[in-house]
Formats: sequence, structure tokens, C-alpha cells
Amino acid sequence: GIYKTELLQQGINGMWFLNRSDEGVIYHKYFDPIPIKTIALVLTAIECCVDEWSQGIKEDIKFTSASYGAVYNHHFSSLQRFDERTAPYKLLSKIRINLHDTARYVGLLSH
Repeated sequence: GIYKTELLQQGINGMWFLNRSDEGVIYHKYFDPIPIKTIALVLTAIECCVDEWSQGIKEDIKFTSASYGAVYNHHFSSLQRFDERTAPYKLLSKIRINLHDTARYVGLLSH
């Protein structure tokens, strides 16, 4: 599905759940489930990485609110719409829980 991509999971794992001393493992109550704002941030960072390679050669692009604020807002509102439209199935809630549980498991296993 659109929000069940390995790249999203890897971004969350690498940023907050890399090992037992990382923020997501220590302060897991703030990440359980993964907040919608966090998912929007990771999707925005992924988009920045894609933009850096859009010409086939890596070009450094600053990841700032000035350059990616609108992109973040678009991802955030898309996630909210997805949540509203799939509310009877609680899909986004299930995705958020799964992202957290998978990331925390990986973080606890790492040294």
C-alpha cells in the first residue's frame, strides 16, 4: 500500500530506532504509535533525497522548512485524508502501530 513501504520503515528505524540507546527505544511511549507528523516528516525527507538525484547526479539540496515546508504540509494533509477516508478500517492506525512495533523490535535487537 501507499504508506506500507520498506523505505518509510527504514527511515524511521534509522532515525529513531537504530539501537537500544536511540530516542525511539528509550522514549518509545512518544512513538507508540508513530505520530502522523513523524510519518509526514520521513516522507518529506525521502522526497528531498529523490530530488537530490533527479538529474542522475547527486546535487546537495538543503532540507529546510523554507524549501520543504509545503511538501511536508502536503504529506501531512494526505495522511489525514487517508485516515478519514479509511476510518472504518482503521488502516492508518494499524500502519502507525506496525511501524512502531517493527522499529522498536529492530532497535532492541541492535547493539
